[in-house]
Amino acid sequence: MSVLLCLGAFVLLQNVMPGGSMQHGIIGGRVSDPGSHPYMVYIYNWKTNERCDGFLVSKDYVITAAHCKTSVVVFLGIYSTEGLHITNSTSVTAIPHPAYNNNTYENDIMLLKLCKPAPRNKRVKPVALPASENEEFSTNCLVMGWGSQEHNKRNLSSVLKEVNVTISKTSACTTPDMICSEGFKGPGKGDSGGPLICGNVAHGIVSSNFILNKTFVSRYVRTAYHLSWINSIIKKPPKDQRAQPRRFP
Repeated sequence: MSVLLCLGAFVLLQNVMPGGSMQHGIIGGRVSDPGSHPYMVYIYNWKTNERCDGFLVSKDYVITAAHCKTSVVVFLGIYSTEGLHITNSTSVTAIPHPAYNNNTYENDIMLLKLCKPAPRNKRVKPVALPASENEEFSTNCLVMGWGSQEHNKRNLSSVLKEVNVTISKTSACTTPDMICSEGFKGPGKGDSGGPLICGNVAHGIVSSNFILNKTFVSRYVRTAYHLSWINSIIKKPPKDQRAQPRRFP
């Protein structure tokens, strides 16, 4: 777990400028309308200067990918990454899935507990999670983020972008908690941890992508598969969620 103080923790970091990436961006998509996805969260790693995406699921919790590491802060309610400053971020306690596998990306899911509840307004609202572990969903979905706009390049977008993808049955989905989409359009570098939205519900988490038989395959962690683990944390009584803060290094 990574625990940061809510206040006075950022004097050592001067600016957060667009650039860099985690494992994965929106390729072949379109610019989102401002305020159209108020659950989107921009994530910055203060140790590596890398970026990820995430999505707000309650006033206290954000979901992202476990491979986005734990030394992160988050920005809520933003549309453009231009001119972001670390003092406008929110610190978090990172809770990666205990069975995350860095080689197979199995269980590539992490919860981020906000150090203070998120405000609820037009720009900041949680997205719905599946109601049950067996909930069915449409194969026509939407993925979004601030990542790369070209494959294998770090041409990151400074504004939120989105693209429609179709969930497909492919052998590339190698673990039980994965779902996949294929084709040139989809997430790229910088979009890890962002949501896969199907019918206004976050059914997936951007995890990894690669080329298979000259076709791009994007893999997403299925949130319904991990619903019990998610609920065991976000619905835990407050007294059990308290963590001892440590000094910022």
